[in-house]
Amino acid sequence: MKIGKVRISDNAWIGFNSIILKGVTIGEGAIVGAGSVVTKNVEPFTIVAGNPARVLQGVS
Repeated sequence: MKIGKVRISDNAWIGFNSIILKGVTIGEGAIVGAGSVVTKNVEPFTIVAGNPARVLQGVS
């Protein structure tokens, strides 16, 4: 089994029952919807949800 750190930046919000896989970084101010499975890094100030988590809204 490989070990990877999960990094959750300041002001990020992680919804109930979400799963964040090893090696993933959640950016500052990002929102992860409830029950999401996060397999890739989430950019700062981005909203993701689903299985696998997909971007719903990002900074433009």
